[in-house]
This record gives sequence, structure tokens and C-alpha cells, in this order.
Amino acid sequence: MICWMTSRTTFGFSLIGLLVSLACMLVLAMFMMNALNKAKTGAGTVLPGTVASFQDKEYLRGLYQSMAVAAQTGDGRFIVPSDLARSRDRSDDTTASLFSAMLAQHYTVPGQLISGNEYNPNVWRDEDYDFAAYYPAGGVYWDPTFVADLEVESNTSFAHVPLFGKRFKRSWRFTADSRTPILGNRGPRAGVDDPNSYTYGRDGRWAGHIVFGDGHVDFIDSFTPAGLFYDRGGQRYPDNIFAMEEGESGSDAILTFTKEMTPDGPIIQHD
Repeated sequence: MICWMTSRTTFGFSLIGLLVSLACMLVLAMFMMNALNKAKTGAGTVLPGTVASFQDKEYLRGLYQSMAVAAQTGDGRFIVPSDLARSRDRSDDTTASLFSAMLAQHYTVPGQLISGNEYNPNVWRDEDYDFAAYYPAGGVYWDPTFVADLEVESNTSFAHVPLFGKRFKRSWRFTADSRTPILGNRGPRAGVDDPNSYTYGRDGRWAGHIVFGDGHVDFIDSFTPAGLFYDRGGQRYPDNIFAMEEGESGSDAILTFTKEMTPDGPIIQHD
């Protein structure tokens, strides 16, 4: 009787062990599939539902939420470097200064600024961001060593509305506008199809996540998202979110890098 009970107990634990082992194998298989997918398409994938895509979605949503909370305690405008520094110097309003200021204000952390789909070799995480550089009494409001130059070195992946002109005044604020793009994955120069762009997956396709004015994040695979238009001469045209159809001071939507800000508008950059 004792032998029978011992044998049955041993069998029960062996079955549980087998089930646990199978569960572990499934988890490992999922990680391996994502690793293989990464190896095939670069440092990520243009397909929704993957780890890299989910990461981008949550990173962008988190950025928007921190910006929106801060905007509601002020005049509704999202963070603007020249406003933060009280300099009224628009040359402060570059991509580098914008994201560096976000870090200095603890809106985000360095790793959150790098896309899971990134494979431009010039883009990498800022491991040594100097939070101690923030010294308002000395006129320093962000770490000036943070960079955003896609041709040399960039510590951020994400594009944004240029902080200039009508689009800036209309879009860069907490408006709950579900049609206005605020932040997102980069696109090719002027929104022209270019499989050689680093913004494409290595399978030669573009897709990405865009966060809109009301905070919702969409996965899109078109440069002209459904329902987004701009007006010209009384006519409506599909709005390419990576092209300045109305020039530097226009009101159409565009997400890009601002390498330099001049009195005449932004010098934008794509890769």
C-alpha cells in the first residue's frame, strides 16, 4: 500500500514537471521567434503585434501622456525649449533641445527615445545623459551634449511636429484633436517612397506608429493616413505626414527632425 502511494505521488509530480517544461519551451520559442524576426528585418519589424512594435506604441503613448499632463498645468502648450529657457530664441527649438528638455524635466528616460525598430547605425541611446546639467539659475535647462543628427549621431529615434509656423501654433498643444499627428516613427525624405531609407524595414516596406493630438496611437503603413487632409486653393488634398506641402510656416501636418531652427523656419532632416 505504501509502495502504491509513493509511485502515484511520483507520477503526479512528473506530470506537473512536464507541463512546466512545456510552458517554458513555449516562452523560449516566442522569444526565439522574435529574435529571428529581428535578425531578418533589421532591428525590428514593420509588422504590428510584435515586441518591437508594441514597444514603440507604448513609448510614444508614454511620451504624449507626460507632455499632456504638463501642458494642462500651464497654457495648454506642450514643452517648447525656448519657452522653458525664457530665451525667446527660436534657435533653441531643435529636435535635440526638445528631447533633451523632456529628459531634463523627467518626462521620459533615455531608453524610451529609441525605437524598437531602429537600425540606423548613427542612432543610439544616450547612456550618460547629464541630469545634473539642469541649472536654471545659470541659464541651463537641458543637457547640451544630447544630440539629434541622423547623419552623424542621434540619441533619439522619434519625429515630431516642427516648432515653427502655423502647424506649431495649431498642433503643438493639448487639444484632444484626433486628426493631428504629434509624434511618431520617422519616414523617408519628403514622404517619397525610398526603400533605401533607414526608416524602412529591411523587407523594403515602411510602417510605423503615430500618436495624435488626443493621445491615441495608430499603426499605419501609408504616408497619407485616412481622414487627414490639407487645403489649397479651396481644394482638399491627402496630407503626407512626412512632406511640407505648405512650406516651412504652413499648417499641414508633418513629422520630422529639426536639425537647425532659423528665423525663416526649420532645417529638417530625414534618413
